[in-house]
Amino acid sequence: MQVRRGQLNGSGGSGLGLNIVRNILSLHGDSHMRLDSAGRGRGATLRLELNLPAGSSSPSPEKRRKGARSPLVDNWVKEAAPCALGARRSTDNQYPPSFRMLHVEDDSLVRKSLELRVLRKLKVPFDIAENGAEAVRLILEEKVRYDFVLMDNQMPFMMGELATRALRAGNFEGMIVGMTGDPLGCVERDEFEASGLDKGVTKDTPGICRITQLIGSFALDEEE
Repeated sequence: MQVRRGQLNGSGGSGLGLNIVRNILSLHGDSHMRLDSAGRGRGATLRLELNLPAGSSSPSPEKRRKGARSPLVDNWVKEAAPCALGARRSTDNQYPPSFRMLHVEDDSLVRKSLELRVLRKLKVPFDIAENGAEAVRLILEEKVRYDFVLMDNQMPFMMGELATRALRAGNFEGMIVGMTGDPLGCVERDEFEASGLDKGVTKDTPGICRITQLIGSFALDEEE
């Protein structure tokens, strides 16, 4: 899982840790997570308590040979199918000639995943910034025009929250969508969503689907 100070010191991370834990817990009924600490500066212990049926075991080799899938795979396929369908339907979209998107993300795996799952399918022209400071430089100093900015939060040098505040203070009027692994209700996410975002989504399949819809909203109508 990500630690805010570690991000500011320049150690990258995908921001997916808490979402992975959440999915594991949701697949096991009443399972839950406990976090204990003896006080500030004394470390913390994270404990997952999984609700497993007595005598549960891995699928037999025979079931695996028959192609039985795990609940995790079934859940991912179920969630991803509508998103993939929506992206395929959007491949013929035409965008205004001046339309351009900026993806601000420090983790190369997340950048490549979004490029393959969304941006290439939508045929969206885009640039990449690896942290908030680079995004601010491109938009406010170099005056590069963007209609849509997809902003991560936990990044080195300048977090998404600070970058978004700087862009809004500099009169940037384009759409800024925050995409973060910070869990709902935590201080970092609340501050990020209050920084001037038009929308905040989580780094998961529903979040990717929402981003697909938001980018598609910039497409020209057929009669145009």
